[in-house]
Amino acid sequence: MRKAELSALTGIRFYAALFVFLSHVPLIPGMEQLAGRHLLFNAGVVAVSFFFVLSGFILTYNYADVFQNGVSASSHKRFAWDRLTKIYPVHLLTLLMALPIQIFSPNMPLDWRALPFHIFLLQCFWPFARPTFFDYLNVPSWSISCEWFFYLLAPLAICFAVGRQRRFLPLILAGGYLFCLWSLLRYSQSDFTRLYFVSWFAPSRFPEFLAGVYLARGFLANPASRTQTVASLAQLGGILLIVAGALYREHAPWPMWGGLLYLPGSTLLVFGLASGGGLFAAHLSRPWLHRLGTASFSFYMLQAPMMRALKGISLHFGWEVSNWARFCLVTVLLFVLVQGTALMVCYAYEIPLQKKLRSLMVVRRGVSQVEAVQ
Repeated sequence: MRKAELSALTGIRFYAALFVFLSHVPLIPGMEQLAGRHLLFNAGVVAVSFFFVLSGFILTYNYADVFQNGVSASSHKRFAWDRLTKIYPVHLLTLLMALPIQIFSPNMPLDWRALPFHIFLLQCFWPFARPTFFDYLNVPSWSISCEWFFYLLAPLAICFAVGRQRRFLPLILAGGYLFCLWSLLRYSQSDFTRLYFVSWFAPSRFPEFLAGVYLARGFLANPASRTQTVASLAQLGGILLIVAGALYREHAPWPMWGGLLYLPGSTLLVFGLASGGGLFAAHLSRPWLHRLGTASFSFYMLQAPMMRALKGISLHFGWEVSNWARFCLVTVLLFVLVQGTALMVCYAYEIPLQKKLRSLMVVRRGVSQVEAVQ
C-alpha cells in the first residue's frame, strides 16, 4: 500500500542543498577571503549528514513493507535499479560537465585513475586516504558514492530493522566497525587520514543512514507519538542541536569530524518534520517549496561544475569580488542561475529519464515471465 507523502521532508531538501551551495560560493575569486570561517559558508558538511539520515528514513518508510519478510535476489535487484536510475542520470550529466573543466584546470589537473571510480560511483569505496579520488571532477558526487554504498546494503538493513528477528544486528555491526576504525586510527599521525576515514569513506558514513532506518522503524511502529506538540519540540530541538554541533565542530575530537556530531539533531529534525506538525513543517509543505525540494538533487549536483566554470572565466579575465555588496550580488545571481538550470534539468531530463529507465526493468521482467511460461 502506498504511504502518504511526507511533504515537509521534500521541502527541507531545498534548504539542505542551499547550505551546500553557500559552502561552495567561496570558490569564486575573492569570495573566500570575505566568507572566511563564517558558519553560514561552512555548513555544507551539516547538510550532507542530514541528507544521509533523511535517506535512511525515507527509504525505510517507503520499503518497509517490501523487505520486512526477507530480501530476494529479484527484490534487491529491483531496489538497486530504482535507486541507480534516481541518481545516475544527473551524476553522468554533471560528470561530463566537470570533465573538461578538470582536464584544463591549472591548479589540479585530472588524475585519470580517478575517472573510472567516478563513472562507477566507487570513489568513496576506496579504502586508502591517498590518492584522493573523491577530490576530482564533480566533487559533491562523493556523497552520491556513499549513497550508492548505502543502497547496496539498504534492503538487508531494512529487513533486519523492521523484521521480528535480529533487529539490532545492523546496529551491533555498525558499532563494531566504528570501534575497529577508532582502534586502528587513534595512533595515526596524519589528521588527513583520520579525516578521510570518518568523513569520506562510505562505510564510515553508513551509521548515519542506519540511524534514519531505525528512526523510520520507530516512526511507523508508534503513530501515537506523532502529536503536534511532540513534532514542534522535535523540530526545535533538532535545529538547536545541529547549530550547536556546527559551532562546536572545530573543537570536537576527530571521530566526530564526519557526521556523527550532527546525528542527534538530524534525527530529531527528521522525526519532527515527518510528524507534520508546527509552523516550520507547514512552511516546508508549500507547493512552490515542494517543487524546489524535488529539484534539490539536480541543484546539489550542478552547483560545483557551474561555479568552477565561472571561477575559470573569472581567473582568465582577472575578475575578483572585492567587497560584501558584490559578494551578495554574485551569490544571488549564482543562485538564480543554478536553481533555474536545476529546475530545467530536473523536470526535462532527470524525472523523464528516470521513469523511462525504470520502465525498462518492468518490460524486461514481463518478457522474462512470458518466456518462462513458454
